[in-house]
Amino acid sequence: MLPTLIVAVALSIPTPVTAPGTTGAGTLDARPAATSDVGVRWLSPSVATLDGALIRITADRPAIVGQSVIDPAEGDAPAGPGATGVVVRRIQDRLRELNVYRGATDGIYGRETAASVVAFHKLIGTKRTNRWTVDDWHVEPVIDNGAILARHASQADRVEVDIARQLLFVVRANDVAAIVPVSTGNGEIYWSQNSGNVRATTPRGNFRLFRHISGWRVNYLGGLYKPWYFTPYYAIHGSRSVPAHPASHGCVRIPTWESNHLDDYLKIGMPVHIWDA
Repeated sequence: MLPTLIVAVALSIPTPVTAPGTTGAGTLDARPAATSDVGVRWLSPSVATLDGALIRITADRPAIVGQSVIDPAEGDAPAGPGATGVVVRRIQDRLRELNVYRGATDGIYGRETAASVVAFHKLIGTKRTNRWTVDDWHVEPVIDNGAILARHASQADRVEVDIARQLLFVVRANDVAAIVPVSTGNGEIYWSQNSGNVRATTPRGNFRLFRHISGWRVNYLGGLYKPWYFTPYYAIHGSRSVPAHPASHGCVRIPTWESNHLDDYLKIGMPVHIWDA
């Protein structure tokens, strides 16, 4: 049998109710219990289970079901692309704390939020999905500053590209300031007008940013948005296609909106280090 469906329209929180008491016995406090005190399990940003019943919250504000307060602003709800509301705002705030999100806290689970969730999952080493899970609320990722910073600790400002995790770390003042999802060379053979048939490999090693183009640069391999060149042929650049796996001809692809954000972080002459974990 399916659980009972309760539709709770969360318009406001009533003033705590005081139940009538018996004569001479005072009154009985009947305030609802907080969600943390009851067994609420969130199935989506607006649907939870409570004692076998399905509760649907039709607004961002808390609702009272029986003696329990069901508050989407406190529950560990999952969410995915297309979701809206207070839960998404909480996710965006959490991602911003971890430096994987630089967009607006607008409560809209759009492409920028989805890509940041992918970056978060790359960071913690789980399945590279764009959906935020219940378990994600309880993860405290350890950004291995020791491993990242120890590579070139004398360079306070630099870019580190981790090929294995498909992540780009912007280090400013010897601290990780931004973590960006990337897609690097896919290892397939393609035709280059400079070298003929070549393998799509992102060069490993130590480089410097020496050229930047504002806007789109289109060549026979496709479009490069705001490229930052670290060799004459390879760049960190925005792309409309940045899957969670290697897919480029050798450049370091990042989402186009990240190219706009990185204008505030990158500069000509900044060191770039590309390595396998």
